[in-house]
Amino acid sequence: MKIKNFTFFVALILGLSTLFCLESASTTPSKVYKSLSEALKNPEEVYHLKLNRKRFKSFPKEILTLKNLVTLDLSHNKLDTLPAEIKELIFLEEIALKSNRFNSFPQEICSMSALRVLKLANNNISSIPNDIAQLKNLESLDLYRNSVETISSEITTLNKLKRLDLRMIEMSLDEQDRIKALLPNTKVLTTEPCDCDTRD
Repeated sequence: MKIKNFTFFVALILGLSTLFCLESASTTPSKVYKSLSEALKNPEEVYHLKLNRKRFKSFPKEILTLKNLVTLDLSHNKLDTLPAEIKELIFLEEIALKSNRFNSFPQEICSMSALRVLKLANNNISSIPNDIAQLKNLESLDLYRNSVETISSEITTLNKLKRLDLRMIEMSLDEQDRIKALLPNTKVLTTEPCDCDTRD
């Protein structure tokens, strides 16, 4: 009887320990900071930063001090370049740069091996470089409404890529088919090309 009670007691303790661990995991800091000045007060505690519509013309270097950053949203600003030092944000998994002024793919991003989500919609990017192959953990790439003319065949090496958004980009059916063939396991979103020459 004592052995059964002891076994039950041990099982109860293990169960409570597991529950505690699960609760601890679910309480990973999820606060989204929307002020850079506030974030800089406790830089080591900042995991999510959203600074959209701040009229930034250049990347705020202070962001580089937020070493534990996991998500960064700089959408709807006036950025056209990124600093090489952005690779120092080694835990960054998601970056949103929608509706900025990028005319070329920001090469600096290609050295960010932890990146899973990259949002570059509504810019003026014309090509996707070979270095895209370095983003081995990339799962989602949003290029909606850009001016993409060429996409490197190296994109085929992104085995974890689940979603590629190429909507609202003028692209021939042949090019769309080429990209889809390169990424057979990826959901590639495209827009039907305009057959403008056949209009009456």
